[in-house]
Amino acid sequence: MGAACVVVGVVGLAVILGADSGWGGPSSEITFSVPTVADPGSSANTPSVTSSLLGSGASHNSTTAATISPSAARREVDVVVYGSTTSGLGVIRGLKMALARHPGRLTVALVSVAEALESPLVQGLCIEDDYDPGSITGFYQEFRTEVARYYEGMGVWPHERNGRLTYEPVVAQSVLESLVFNDAMLPEQVRGRVDLVRVQGVLTEAADVDGDRHVVVTRPDGSRLRLDARYLVDASVEADLARMVGCRYMMGRSPDVFDDVRGPRPPKPTRADLYAVSPQSLGCLVTLVSVPGGARPIEERDDWPAAQAAQGERWKMPEAVLAGFPQSWSMRHSLPNGRHELNELWSDWADPDIIVRWYLEPWQRQGLVRDMQQRILVLLAQVQERYPEIGIDRLPTWPYVRGEVMILGDHMYSTSELREELDEIIATGKYAVFDRHDPVHGSLQPDEAAVVCLPMDATRPQGHPNLLVSTAYSVDYKAYSSALRMEPTRAAVGVACGAQVALAATRGVAIHDIVYAELRGELLAQGQSPER
Repeated sequence: MGAACVVVGVVGLAVILGADSGWGGPSSEITFSVPTVADPGSSANTPSVTSSLLGSGASHNSTTAATISPSAARREVDVVVYGSTTSGLGVIRGLKMALARHPGRLTVALVSVAEALESPLVQGLCIEDDYDPGSITGFYQEFRTEVARYYEGMGVWPHERNGRLTYEPVVAQSVLESLVFNDAMLPEQVRGRVDLVRVQGVLTEAADVDGDRHVVVTRPDGSRLRLDARYLVDASVEADLARMVGCRYMMGRSPDVFDDVRGPRPPKPTRADLYAVSPQSLGCLVTLVSVPGGARPIEERDDWPAAQAAQGERWKMPEAVLAGFPQSWSMRHSLPNGRHELNELWSDWADPDIIVRWYLEPWQRQGLVRDMQQRILVLLAQVQERYPEIGIDRLPTWPYVRGEVMILGDHMYSTSELREELDEIIATGKYAVFDRHDPVHGSLQPDEAAVVCLPMDATRPQGHPNLLVSTAYSVDYKAYSSALRMEPTRAAVGVACGAQVALAATRGVAIHDIVYAELRGELLAQGQSPER
């Protein structure tokens, strides 16, 4: 196949917002610029952070990205990584950094329907979910260090009293894109070894057998592109790629095992089993802004008429919620520059039927995102009528997809096992022992905290030696709802998966042939300690 190639893919349909949405050892200092973000419901750009940045010398991110010709129907690559999640970005970072010690020439293609990243860090999840963030190392620590450096350079303290970092989505996006896609953010000996190729399309076919390992994406113009590969990484929360190639999996709280190729597939959720097959609620994490004297009226947005027509009669804010909104979690926890993360139980989409459709019918996702956007606009307009100073700074282009789909490896881990001293650890998280947004019973989070560790084999699907899953781990649903589903842990797991791919690709062996001692040495060389 010649030079090693890597393809990074995006799950399904990252949308363009608005009423007209249709279907279809790093360098010591990072210099980046925060782009002006266009509010899709506004005639003007969001006036939040558009200049000043890190001084007059700051330059826009340079992503060395080529495109595949629209007429091309087939391309040979080495690796397909599916998903622009936090873990997917970690895969790219870990793979690139590994080339410092395992030289090779790699091509990375980012496949997406739109430009938006799926990572919750850029989609409104702006108060980090870790109880001891100061002990984090590696890629996520690089992210939080550069975010903090940006704000502190502006004279803004971006931490809560407990040390948890807060930030605006536009800043998180710029930092992540710099760390992952910009060669200037890499050690000098790695620069130029990865060429980024952008591919737009939705996954429509995939196979994972020796001699025929490929994915097919359908591009916006309806043409199909086949990518023949040696290795696969599914970084998506939905595990679309792993399920499509026949990996066995569990979903939601259901004790049953499913297989999309051989059967059975998950049934429709019903009251009879308390909707056990449904994963967690989908979150619409709007970034709010407080404007003394009154924020821009939501009803003046360009996308308001369509939202009002489609959802205006369906959703009414309960009076108790309206009355208590100034004391709500969202308003008590501030982001820099007068912003707030809207992360409330009522803002979650908690319909089990809709949630299962999201996971099993990826072609429906763009329409579902539009519905979520319109619903939240209607609800927030009612909030603004009572509190005119509350406005919308940014409407997310992708929901907070918490999970859970769990791809089966040789062993499915429980929470009690992950709290013990396991062998071959690749990542550690510190958060609530259980944090699940159940679509029927609401948010369930006991006060108990837990340190959980993820072993390497939890990312290795059974019977697929050249496939990794960096988000849909082989754990039960309770373990999944621990710190394992939080973004710092997902980032660390992604790096570990990316490093495994680099080790395998530069040696020409199966991913599952990489032994832990070699992977651990590479992670430590990258500055990422598996333990905390």
